[in-house]
Amino acid sequence: MARRGIEAVIFDLDDTLFDCTGQLTEPARRRAAETLAAAIPGSDVRALRRLQAELAGQLSSADSIREIAHRHELPADVVESALSAYNRDQVEDIAPFPDALSTLDELSARQYRLCLVTTGRPERQRRKVDLLGLRGHFSEESGTLIFHDDRTAPEKDEALQRAARYFKLSPGRILSVGDKLNSEIAASKRLGMRTARLCFGRQKNQRPRTPEERPDHELNRLKDLLELLP
Repeated sequence: MARRGIEAVIFDLDDTLFDCTGQLTEPARRRAAETLAAAIPGSDVRALRRLQAELAGQLSSADSIREIAHRHELPADVVESALSAYNRDQVEDIAPFPDALSTLDELSARQYRLCLVTTGRPERQRRKVDLLGLRGHFSEESGTLIFHDDRTAPEKDEALQRAARYFKLSPGRILSVGDKLNSEIAASKRLGMRTARLCFGRQKNQRPRTPEERPDHELNRLKDLLELLP
């Protein structure tokens, strides 16, 4: 059913506008596992990669690394090295979902206002935006590209609030689109926004555990937004 009253759309980036899990996650897990293995006697890089994948069902990538480090009582400098290896500024070649750019173009043509709020180290996320060819829709200069650095702010609420202030709209007139129930969906619901979950990526099989994790809509493909929004 079309959601009337929506005037603006906030997008997440990873596993929302491109296949982050398939294109970037496994190489990043390998780098982090190699760093952790060097500090854990008798450990196996492959086993540490698998453990990251298992933990990622409930935790963020960063928290998965922190949990492994906690289990092995690793010092803070090793944790930071592993996180830096995972989130290095250099980004492999990546491409957007096949329907991403056309969906953004059509939403813009329909006069929806668009914003991108992405979690991660800003330099790395900035590089992703460039590689994905998203600068035509989102930029820091215009206020439509906002970074959420989860090293300093674990929750995404403040970054989403910045997007709402940019739009100068009440939260109920904003649709927030993302893949993670416990991140962008929960934060957006707390702020009173409408939400749409793209069922893709590391957490696609997770089910809501609290009312705030329950999205208003679920999408199998990004272009399904064009049926949702008139």
